[in-house]
Amino acid sequence: MQQASNEQTSNKTIDFERIRAAVGPVLSSHGVVLVDVEWFTDQGTWTLRLTIEREGLQDSSDPAGGVSLDDCADVSRDASTALDAEDDVIPHHYSLEVSSPGLERRLKSLSDFRRFRSKLVRVKLARPAPDGQSLLRGELAEAPDDKIAVIVDGKRIEAPFADVVEARLVFELVTQPKKQKKSTRAGKSKQSGNR
Repeated sequence: MQQASNEQTSNKTIDFERIRAAVGPVLSSHGVVLVDVEWFTDQGTWTLRLTIEREGLQDSSDPAGGVSLDDCADVSRDASTALDAEDDVIPHHYSLEVSSPGLERRLKSLSDFRRFRSKLVRVKLARPAPDGQSLLRGELAEAPDDKIAVIVDGKRIEAPFADVVEARLVFELVTQPKKQKKSTRAGKSKQSGNR
């Protein structure tokens, strides 16, 4: 329950709306939008993580968000300057991270669930679904507005969106079978036997 403690602390010390307002012009100038803001501690160091994606991709099924490492570095530099200009937006020392959503991006809203329909997902539920599962892994399907639906082992499972604790896309690397090499051992042993 470390995360819950961090969220409580962050809500008391950090004004996420002020952070969004401070970095908004920077993001706009770089042609990106804010996907998520996280405030957490790792080994005693507070970190502000801004997750960005290319502007206009909100309707795209590209999970990585269309941003490069250079985009993240440029936004980080300029966002740091903008946050430093706001005297008390973050009252103590912290590290700033700027990243793309990544291939295993978090799904945080109903629009995310609609956007990534037919993608492979992992969804953790606060209460078990009607079939008893509280961790769903399968293909994201269309669902009514207040629900999510996942096809798990060929079976459609629906759950209220309000029960979603965490959801992420799942990236699977498709491997190609290795090509069979023609064996030349038989030919070599014949040649060595004829000497």
